[in-house]
Formats: sequence, C-alpha cells, structure tokens
Amino acid sequence: MSQRIVLIHATSLAVAPVNETFARQWPDAEISNLLDDVLSHDRGKVTTLTPEFYQRIDLLVDYAVSINAAAILFTCSAFGEAIDASAETHALPILKPNEAMFEAVLEKSNNIVMLATFAPAVPAMEAEFREMAAVKQSKATITTVVVAGARDALSAGNTARHNQLIVEAGRMHQHADVLVLAHFSMEVAFEELKSAVTCPVLSSPQAAVAKLKRLMR
Repeated sequence: MSQRIVLIHATSLAVAPVNETFARQWPDAEISNLLDDVLSHDRGKVTTLTPEFYQRIDLLVDYAVSINAAAILFTCSAFGEAIDASAETHALPILKPNEAMFEAVLEKSNNIVMLATFAPAVPAMEAEFREMAAVKQSKATITTVVVAGARDALSAGNTARHNQLIVEAGRMHQHADVLVLAHFSMEVAFEELKSAVTCPVLSSPQAAVAKLKRLMR
C-alpha cells in the first residue's frame, strides 16, 4: 500500500501546479489535497503571524494526521514559523514549501535572486533562507524581487500576463547564479522563464516533490 502525502494549501492557485508536478515527477504517489483559502486572504491583512495562525496550522496538521498522512507538504510560503512549530510536536515529516529549494541552491550558489508575487510571505522566507545558510556556514545571499501585478493577473485567470511579468523580471536579473520561484503558484511560469534566461531556474514544487520522494522511499 502506498503512503499518503497530504498537501495543505492556503490558496487555490497552488493546487494544480503541485499536483501536476507530482504527476510528472512521482506519478504513483498517493496525494490528498486540503485547501483553506481563507488562510491566504487573512495572512495578507497582517505583517506577522499571530497566535491564531499557529493554531489554525496545527488544526490542519492534526486533520492530516487523522486521515493517515505519512507526510505533509505545505504549499503556501507565508506560514513558515507556524509550520515549524507544528512540526516540532508531530513525528511525521512536515515540509515547508521552500526548504527543499533553499537546500538545493545553498549547495552550489552564492548569488541567488528570488522572484516572488506575494509580498507578505517574503520576510519569513528570507529569514528561513538566512537561517539555513548560517547552519550550512554558507556565504550565499538572496535578493528578492516582488513581481508587481503577477499574482493579481493569475488570480484573474490571466496566466499569460502572469508569466510575461515573471519572464520580464527574470531577464532583468539573469546575472544571478540562479533564479528561484518563491511560490508554488509560479510553477506555471517555469518553462517560459527557463527558456528566456541564461542562468539556472529552480522552482519550489519541483524541489519539494524530489525531496519527498527521497524521504518516502
């Protein structure tokens, strides 16, 4: 019997990209999707995570455990500290969206540019990167570019405009050792961006699926 991997989403924009990534990279994985799209809406109203968010993340993890999750992958990058806190009280693997991608770039890159579309998530992601770099004794730096208008375009169903804005931003920063896409929802722009720039491009869902595949097998 395959082991169930529960994906916890805070926005519907992340659901298809990560499921399609699993279909390409690990088609025989058993996937279950949990969506609480109010989380992303509420997170956009505050600058820091409140105790309420910690409780809500815990409740989602507890539900995933109740349906026999063998591992959990969060797909929204705005709740890192709350995910860490919940992971400390549970025995199963619980992955933050970007940890696998950051691990990958820290192995071989120094000048990293992160393209993002959801500004409230950026401070926590940069803090997560710096903490991982310190643990690995890496001198790597990360510069974040928030691509204005891209998330709104994707939310409105205009994927072409979303991708165009990300490609334009990527071309302006292709001097970097690597470009990374901050959010799972940005996976839809991966191939276009990769074809448009001269430096390597990494995406969080691809790295996360690869890490889970290693962990679970």
